[in-house]
Amino acid sequence: MYRKYPPYRRLATALATLLLSLYLPTPALAGQTQAYTLPQQAYSGSRARNYKVYVPTGVTTPAPMVMALHGCKQTNDDVLNDWGMKAAADRYGFILVAPFITSYDGLRNENCWGFWFEQHIHQGAGEVEDLHQIALQVEAAYSIDANRRFITGLSSGGAMSMVAAVAHNEYWAAAAPAAGLPYSEDASSVSLSGQCPGSATFHAVSQVVSDMNAEADNSYPIPLMLLQNKNDCTVLQTAANTMRDAHLQVFGSNNFKTAAATKASDTSCSPYHQNNYSCHRIAYTQDGTTATRSLVETIFYDGPLTTPNTLDTDHGHYWVGGADGNNGKWALQIGPSYPDIVWDFFSRHSRNGSQPQGHPVITLQGDNPLTAALNSAFSDPGATANDLEDGALSVSADCSAVNTQAVGSYSCLYTAIDSDSNSTTATRVVNVVDLSTPVASCQKVTASPYAHIGAGRAYAGGVSSLRTYANGDNVDIGGSFDTWSSVALYEGETGKWYSQLPAACSGTGGGGTGGGFVCQNWNTTNLNHVTAGRAYYGYYTVGGNQYLGSLPGVNSWVKETASGYFQAGQCSN
Repeated sequence: MYRKYPPYRRLATALATLLLSLYLPTPALAGQTQAYTLPQQAYSGSRARNYKVYVPTGVTTPAPMVMALHGCKQTNDDVLNDWGMKAAADRYGFILVAPFITSYDGLRNENCWGFWFEQHIHQGAGEVEDLHQIALQVEAAYSIDANRRFITGLSSGGAMSMVAAVAHNEYWAAAAPAAGLPYSEDASSVSLSGQCPGSATFHAVSQVVSDMNAEADNSYPIPLMLLQNKNDCTVLQTAANTMRDAHLQVFGSNNFKTAAATKASDTSCSPYHQNNYSCHRIAYTQDGTTATRSLVETIFYDGPLTTPNTLDTDHGHYWVGGADGNNGKWALQIGPSYPDIVWDFFSRHSRNGSQPQGHPVITLQGDNPLTAALNSAFSDPGATANDLEDGALSVSADCSAVNTQAVGSYSCLYTAIDSDSNSTTATRVVNVVDLSTPVASCQKVTASPYAHIGAGRAYAGGVSSLRTYANGDNVDIGGSFDTWSSVALYEGETGKWYSQLPAACSGTGGGGTGGGFVCQNWNTTNLNHVTAGRAYYGYYTVGGNQYLGSLPGVNSWVKETASGYFQAGQCSN
């Protein structure tokens, strides 16, 4: 059994038991997400914090725990719906904990963790201690492996995961900040100019080292993975370089305290979804020699600035969810798959160096989804499998369903079995396309003419460049100075945007993936949309992440413009 019940019998009275049970989580059924609350604690800076726990089916006990922290203007629902972490929990057998900041003090952007406030970055107080208490509350309800407590996050959540790794170095086994910031940094370390490239100021490495040494109270050299888009204009790569260099100085052994002395390997990142963006994983070890265990690992890649979600700032600042992720708020699906890369790092960095038992891990080679040309010979790129007990395992592949003689979507099924008869399966989607037919993404983006120019969907032209033209059909869509109007553009072939829905997108209703998908729509309550999987609590559509309104009983139109991709409104077909 995966669950462990809190020690209520130790409470002195039945009344105390009742009061405590209002706050302590009751273990969820496997494969479900449950919501809990940490009540405000007695120490300074504490507040009541909501959080959610996802427990996958058949989790082995004691289970690893991964805490994932949302970024500014996000919530823990964005983490659960867009980051691909629930699928990773299913795949690798860890319990996923997603806290929500809930409320906060001080001048800050919406839902930012307070990584730059003194009252929130020290053990025993504020937000970092609340996160620690959430983890302990989860441990009171679930059987958690004390050597496999991990923390990750994006942006301010990445910065706070770095804070946690320092302030509670005695508790966490490893940390993986994505677009995070060095410990004890100021708010000026974030570029808020709205321009690319960004501009920010950082503490000297020596100051970060001094602040880390003053806070860390355990000699454990906590492993750190840093995930960074080199083109990020909100959190610059300088932040990751400083985190790396400071960490090596604080936790590195004698004569091995610099990147040059500790660099052990430089490899291509794997796995990835559709595009690796020239990603490199560099490992820095205690003595500079190749080893499974690292002190620091960096994931640096040349990612795009623009993202499909209209709520983004298009500054290259996001979490990459991989094949199981979504193009949500500050979340991108294509690129190096963060959930798999982060878990690979965590799986190699338990606190005591031991390896857990579990299911084999299958890694698909090549793209997923994979595109194959109509009437071509199909070649499966294959897959590899590894088990922490057995090592490399053979993988059986079944691609018999793939038919390259007919346009359509097919799949390959991969299976690996370890010595304990634990079985893992993985699926690759194979899309057979007619290359003689123009391929259109049919993505729809609504923004001002000025914003379309900034994102590369349109260009400025006409007299004194005062007009805006869609870059696909060269149609005038408004003044180049216009920041207030809303104009819809549709993507045909990659990078080409049109003022009208391209012919290749007929039948998609816009915003889908083409290929003849027939748009469908529903008009029912927001709660019914959630129950049917078309939306999630908040209420935002699944895939499209469009707001339906805050009332569960109000009727809304929702349309499915591609398989599993829902938007607000009605189909045009």
